[in-house]
Amino acid sequence: MSARGPKDEDEHFKALLAILNGRGRSIAEVIEELTGETPSEETVEAVKNRLQMAQESGEDVDIVAVVRSLNDLAEQWA
Repeated sequence: MSARGPKDEDEHFKALLAILNGRGRSIAEVIEELTGETPSEETVEAVKNRLQMAQESGEDVDIVAVVRSLNDLAEQWA
């Protein structure tokens, strides 16, 4: 699963309409769907930060890879 920013104003508007119509999901919900576990606040914040960095640089983000990387790091410190 990857994420990217809208490519133009029309796409941005469509995304906002989808969110307003209840079709959006929180980052925590997406992470939970991917991992089967409720994510910590730290994990949600780390994913939010990575998504923001990607949006600023115009790159796509592989959310699964980010979550796996965070989980691997957490396991190393446990």
